Amino acid sequence: MQIPKYQNKPFKPPRRVGSSNSAQLKSATVTVTAAPISRVNVAIQAKRNIPLGAPLNAAKKPKNLDSNQYIRYFTIMYRKPTTKKHKTWNGDGYAALKVDSSKLTFYNEAGKFLGSNALPSGSDSLFETLFKVGSHEVQLDYELKERTEIDSIKEILSQASGSVNLTAANATVTAPSSKNDGGKSQMPLSQLFTLNTVRKFKAVTKQSQEHMTVPTRNNQSTLARKYYPVFDVDKIVNPLVMNKNAAAEVDVIVDPLVGKFLRPHQREGVKFMYDCVMGLARPSFEDQNSDAKSLVLENDSDISGCLLADDMGLGKTLMSITLIWTLIRQDPFASKVPCSQSGIPLSGLCKKTLVVCPVTLIGNWKREFGKWLNLSRIGVLTLSSRNSPDMDKMAVRNFLKVQRTYQVLIIGYEKLLSVSEELEKNKHLIDLLVCDEGHRLKNGASKILNTLKSLDVKKKLLLTGTPIQNDLSEFFTIIDFINPGVLGNFASFKRRFIIPITRARDTANRYNDDVLEKGEEKSKEMIEITKRFILRRTNSILEKYLPPKTDIILFCRPYDEQILAFKDILQGARLDFRRLTFSSSLGLITLLKKVCNSPGLIGSDSYYNSLIKDTQSQGSYSRSLNSGKLKVLMTLLEGIRKRTEEKVVIVSNYTQTLDIIENLMNMAGMSHCRLDGSIPAKQRDSIVTSFNRSPAIFGFLLSAKSGGVGLNLIGASRLILFDNDWNPSVDLQAMSRIHRDGQKNPCFIYRLVTTGCIDEKILQRQLMKNSLSQKFLGDSETKNKGSSNDDLFNKEDLKDLFSVHTNTKSNTHDLICSCDGLGDEIECFEKQLDVVEPKKPKSTIWTSALELQKEMNETATRDDAKKCQSIRQCLVNYKHIDPARQDELFDEVITDSFTELKDDITFAFVKPSEICLKEE
Repeated sequence: MQIPKYQNKPFKPPRRVGSSNSAQLKSATVTVTAAPISRVNVAIQAKRNIPLGAPLNAAKKPKNLDSNQYIRYFTIMYRKPTTKKHKTWNGDGYAALKVDSSKLTFYNEAGKFLGSNALPSGSDSLFETLFKVGSHEVQLDYELKERTEIDSIKEILSQASGSVNLTAANATVTAPSSKNDGGKSQMPLSQLFTLNTVRKFKAVTKQSQEHMTVPTRNNQSTLARKYYPVFDVDKIVNPLVMNKNAAAEVDVIVDPLVGKFLRPHQREGVKFMYDCVMGLARPSFEDQNSDAKSLVLENDSDISGCLLADDMGLGKTLMSITLIWTLIRQDPFASKVPCSQSGIPLSGLCKKTLVVCPVTLIGNWKREFGKWLNLSRIGVLTLSSRNSPDMDKMAVRNFLKVQRTYQVLIIGYEKLLSVSEELEKNKHLIDLLVCDEGHRLKNGASKILNTLKSLDVKKKLLLTGTPIQNDLSEFFTIIDFINPGVLGNFASFKRRFIIPITRARDTANRYNDDVLEKGEEKSKEMIEITKRFILRRTNSILEKYLPPKTDIILFCRPYDEQILAFKDILQGARLDFRRLTFSSSLGLITLLKKVCNSPGLIGSDSYYNSLIKDTQSQGSYSRSLNSGKLKVLMTLLEGIRKRTEEKVVIVSNYTQTLDIIENLMNMAGMSHCRLDGSIPAKQRDSIVTSFNRSPAIFGFLLSAKSGGVGLNLIGASRLILFDNDWNPSVDLQAMSRIHRDGQKNPCFIYRLVTTGCIDEKILQRQLMKNSLSQKFLGDSETKNKGSSNDDLFNKEDLKDLFSVHTNTKSNTHDLICSCDGLGDEIECFEKQLDVVEPKKPKSTIWTSALELQKEMNETATRDDAKKCQSIRQCLVNYKHIDPARQDELFDEVITDSFTELKDDITFAFVKPSEICLKEE
């Protein structure tokens, strides 16, 4: 849609929709029927077939009417000429045109004569012409057709002049709809200008008002006003209509400008979010109907916010922008907002929206608004990094108090704290709050969370692909922020849910029927509560939209220097496993993770220097290429550069590791860019853009925690995850940077794991930890498969963390399978591993110590089997490959580099793309 230069501010709901396809319309013709008319920006024609581009007075008058009687009437807008960038209209009025005249006569709202002007020559669009009338600029708005409307205007003009008594012909004229108008405003003209429209023109004498059938501002009971949706659902292909409650006066229909781009799961998501922020009780699955119709739903007083927990890449940003735009433009309660002369709401339910996101995503959000809506339609404000704190505060204050300039403020989480005072002063003006990467609000003591709570915004939307990262207490913090009180206070939530659910998931209570039954009951109860405002879909939906993706887990043989480093550290640490806990050993765990990356990192480790350095033998760990993972990484990079024209993203959790990789890439002459926590926010967006667009940049070094969320790195089609994080969401976020909308090439994701070391233990923990999210967020694919226990690692497992298995090709594969690594695939883990449940022990019968020890050993054995089963479940559809026996890894780079890698890769799990599986 082309926005005229005189449009008021970045956004003003138009009274008449312009057409960018006027060149095609000029050659079209109009046939008079009873069909609806569109408010397109072409001249309204007479009854007969006349080219649309012809002047309005080209119509011939009816033979039975005098030329003085055949007059057409229009409403107008006028203003004083101004040089301001954002121009506004100061008044409304009327225009009259005789059929055989070449001039329009203009009047103000009181009927006072303003002047006249000639019709535009040639085929200029009448409704886009800016007339110069006296000291005013005038533009036509609508043509009037109803007899009562015309009689009312005639009465106003006659009262003003004292002598005018005009008779208008009540011609029925229609014009076709432009196909490019998106279905906007396509209703009969008699509906577009309802009987009560004249009430806005104030200067009507009391005597004339007594004879008018049109209601005035003080006489609403004369005729009930009728309201219409902003869009005509009958003229939109595949419309998306929101649900409503019984009090709604008009339907809310998603603007086809963005609605036509929504995929089926995104349409479902927009409707779900709208129901939540409007406080509507979600319908049951059986009651849900087509998107083209709306359901009348009951109100749900507990709900005013939504958690969109879709996997990365499903279009959470587009769905959010669609919701924001819908709420800005439309309101189901039309009588509460100003309406146009046709009964269409001129403003929406939400006038100001605050979007809070990581600083790296501010530019991306603004680009997305521009991509889907064009920033000429909606005002989006971002705070410049060059602003002083006072300038930021002034910008926020102006954003909230100036209504027409900006409708959306995008701000980073950290910047939010510096402008919190201004936001709190005017918090009543914020209608909608959107928090991207909402899992950052999981800490109840966070200043950012408390600042957002103090704003007390009722309508809230949280976006995150990983809402449950560690435990249910963090989950409660997020839910209580979205919908305060829906789960009670934390103390009651802990008693009601956390304690019974945690007990049921404890390995010690695995065969206690009462505990298990209670835990399952509370799990279902919590799911029933939260599913009303949580929507979770997996990225399997994208398989038919995106190129294929191949996941490859490579187990890398540790170098001799790494084995020596592990030995020196563990001997120097003098571990006491009786007092060992995860927290107390965290420093040692981090040190061992660094050794997996490169032994050269331990020299700068504070734990090593303070507790171990003086007690262990001085090994040589300074060589640059002294780890199996580094060797595999550089071989992969060289293979990708030589054998393909693709780019690659390398992700690590440690900036020191990125330093080592960067030095190696420089030595190999590989061009690259880098994004980590040290990069200023104002430079990050340009770095991403340059990488995606420039063919000269081969690699992108990325810090998982600083830049692993929300970034779009579709310029690369290969990603190497160099190390793992205890939190699986960190790695999942990082691995989703390339396989997303806009990607054109098949993608390959490589995960590097040091064989037999703590790397494998972290991988196993990640695979099992995902079950907590799957259980309470309702991932349909995995919700009911096997055990959902993520607490299978107990204190004894800490001992295994510090064990180095040098005689295995893959400790993970040893736990779950005994195949020969010839490309076998696990399809159904229940068939491969059958765990026999024993008889439940009778707790009321005395037993001997030997029998008790036997039962404990049997329980430990079964727990190990359950652990293996859970890991096995997460590796369904992965092929098991031993490179010594099978060199086909479904990747040409590794296959071609096999000669160099055969001594460095001990084992591989490969999940080929769906296309590869179908071809087989």
